[in-house]
Amino acid sequence: MTARQLAKPSLPHDIAFPRHYLRFGILDGSPPIPTGSRPSEPVPYQWSCHIETASGMIDEFGFLDTRGLDPIPELVETLLAVIGPKGAILVPSTHETALLHRLKRRLADPSGALAHILARVVEVDRLASRPKDHDARRTVSGSRPAALVLWPNDPVDPSPELCDDRAAEVAYLELIDARTQTIRRRQLIRALVRYGDFRISDLVHAVAEHSDGDPGPFASDPVFN
Repeated sequence: MTARQLAKPSLPHDIAFPRHYLRFGILDGSPPIPTGSRPSEPVPYQWSCHIETASGMIDEFGFLDTRGLDPIPELVETLLAVIGPKGAILVPSTHETALLHRLKRRLADPSGALAHILARVVEVDRLASRPKDHDARRTVSGSRPAALVLWPNDPVDPSPELCDDRAAEVAYLELIDARTQTIRRRQLIRALVRYGDFRISDLVHAVAEHSDGDPGPFASDPVFN
């Protein structure tokens, strides 16, 4: 997904721009999809990334697997297409760093792109936990590539509210279940994209609060795969 908004830069000056706030949606345990990973290894099915420039603009990007096949090759390909060669990669914790190391080992990283990302990772250990006003911060508009899926701009949003990562896992498993009806799939996709977006927004707010700054309200224009 992509969007632009104005944010107040508030991190220490030694953290390089552009600043990439990155988070993954991860399926723990034994995934019911073929991935090439060991059965006990967590499998990422989603990523969200907000990129802040030195001028204070934030672009929002994201990927969500909706097919239930091995999500890792496309997940990594889309991530590498978004993260540029410069700037810090801010992640919530060591959990994301460990995942990036696993992805690097599995894909062999012939270009060295994942190794370059890992060299720029900054782990943020404090996240904001206050509730968000979902409806006040979401719009849908604009033209999109045919390969991407848009959720309908319904007057009443029927999609579920996901309260935590476990609820997101359950929603993803229902999404990729062949028995799930189309309308329900749309609701789940919308809920998962929104959840990933707001969790990464929490990361941005947490870093700003830690630095006595205010990133300002988020007004996004989402697209997802």
